[in-house]
Amino acid sequence: MKTKTFLFTVISLFLLMGGAGCEKEALISDLYHTWKLEGIGDLSNNSFEKADPSNCENCYTITFAKDGMFSGFTASNTFYGEYQIEVTKLKVNNFTATKVFELGNGEKYSQAIPRIVSFETTKNELKLYYNEGQNYLLFNLLK
Repeated sequence: MKTKTFLFTVISLFLLMGGAGCEKEALISDLYHTWKLEGIGDLSNNSFEKADPSNCENCYTITFAKDGMFSGFTASNTFYGEYQIEVTKLKVNNFTATKVFELGNGEKYSQAIPRIVSFETTKNELKLYYNEGQNYLLFNLLK
């Protein structure tokens, strides 16, 4: 009886560890899309500022590639860089952007990207947290 209980426990642990790895991979693969900024949130005062300008097709997008590179657009500029993921932590490296006069939230958006510390995804939304998790960029999946 002890042998059956021991085997059941060992098998259960292996299944749980294997499932955790799949969940991690699913979470990371959810990031590999192009996303459009909905707005900028502040958790300290529960405020949310809509992206401005909002009628620009390419404005405020970001694309995460599987090779650890990302690229995107602010309101007036382009940017790119590298990223690293560890579970839900996201670290931006080598952030580079053009420097043309920004419109609307462009400056705030471009300053937030290199300070990202973590992320979370749902089926159609992405939140990138920055300022030690006190602020976030909310994106919708671009179809």
